[in-house]
Amino acid sequence: MAKSAPAPHMSPPVARAVAVLNFLASHPEQAFTLTEIAKSLKISSATCHNLLISLTEAEFVYRTMGKTYVLGPALARMAQASLAPALVMQVARPEMRLLADEFDVVCSAYQLLNGEAVIRERAAALSHVNWNARYLVATPTRAPLGGIFYAWQQDELDRWIAEANPPLDAAERDRVLASLGFLRTHGYTFGVRTVPLDDEGVAHSLQNRPEMTDYAQSAIVPGDSYNLAYVTAPVFGAPGKVAFGLSLAGFVKPIAGDAVIAMGEKLRAACDRVGGFIAGRAL
Repeated sequence: MAKSAPAPHMSPPVARAVAVLNFLASHPEQAFTLTEIAKSLKISSATCHNLLISLTEAEFVYRTMGKTYVLGPALARMAQASLAPALVMQVARPEMRLLADEFDVVCSAYQLLNGEAVIRERAAALSHVNWNARYLVATPTRAPLGGIFYAWQQDELDRWIAEANPPLDAAERDRVLASLGFLRTHGYTFGVRTVPLDDEGVAHSLQNRPEMTDYAQSAIVPGDSYNLAYVTAPVFGAPGKVAFGLSLAGFVKPIAGDAVIAMGEKLRAACDRVGGFIAGRAL
């Protein structure tokens, strides 16, 4: 897409600001550094820096955690119906990369399609580059799997519980509902392996083994130790509407409860930032 030239009657500062916005709008699926923008528009780095600060404060431009720039939430809200998923991923990817590296795990972005969870993006720590990516592999979201997509919509939640296969008995239903209460309160949820995580080999063999995972966790005790299967949190695209989830997985040893809490809070904060970008709802 060719960028539009600013109108000739614009003042130079306004023309430069419009040029920045037009440049970003001409490349909606890419993110750019300050240097790249300044070079492309043939303006000084100092001038470009000041422009980007002002545009970011006005939310017309968004500065990602990777120190790159994309069109901001003020413009995104105007174009909510046509917001490109690829643009959202430009914001999510740096968040995913930071989480994967900090916690030495795999961070995945997954969405709900026709009742199935499908992984679309993945960031792996260096130690996990050979772990199964599971791109485009669909996992049915039957209770207790996939609760983050249903926890905020009562009708959908009731249907999700009712369609569990195998059916949930009363005690299992209560445990699942309690775990969703934890999710709504804390903004993240987690699952644990039903066997010890003795080493990386055991952890690797447990990939894609839902029958060896307890998905209905409703409390964390800081002093306890957890054989984590995953920690996951929702990204809201609208109030009560989950656009997609971010999940941390690939844990190779037990994790202390206080570390699980810190991890969950950082994951939730990342999801809130991405949700804020797409004019969603932070918890």
